[in-house]
Amino acid sequence: MSTDKKVMASQYNIEGKKLEAFLGPLEASIVETIWCSKKRPITVREVLEVLQKKKKIAYTTVMNTMDRLHEKGILDRRVEKGKGGVFYVYWPKLEEQNFKEAAVRDVLSSLLDNFGDLVTSCLIEKAARSDEQLKNLIEQLDKIAKERQK
Repeated sequence: MSTDKKVMASQYNIEGKKLEAFLGPLEASIVETIWCSKKRPITVREVLEVLQKKKKIAYTTVMNTMDRLHEKGILDRRVEKGKGGVFYVYWPKLEEQNFKEAAVRDVLSSLLDNFGDLVTSCLIEKAARSDEQLKNLIEQLDKIAKERQK
């Protein structure tokens, strides 16, 4: 599945695990909290309540981080009016799988643009460590080749 959406995860941290390879630890926790929430859109306070179950964190820290995620194009938001006045509600621009796919594609595209064939050979070597992985890789390449011939 191809996506043309550009993810604003501008840096890749090779030591980061999973989502933290693209986002900071708090950003990753906030985005994961929103993805897991059954309520959409979600307020800063609702995200804060989930995060505070794991560790103490200030409302303004969560608010500023969610604002930064909006600026990066990862979250979308709108203003709503309620009991306490005016506030933002947030939702993800991309769902989890689509975000991850777009982020990986962005990183691979950059690597291929900068290092070309070296990236391809490293990927093949890494992806085909066992006979089964090599067989799967060959099948995927055959499928792509057949699709291009159509």
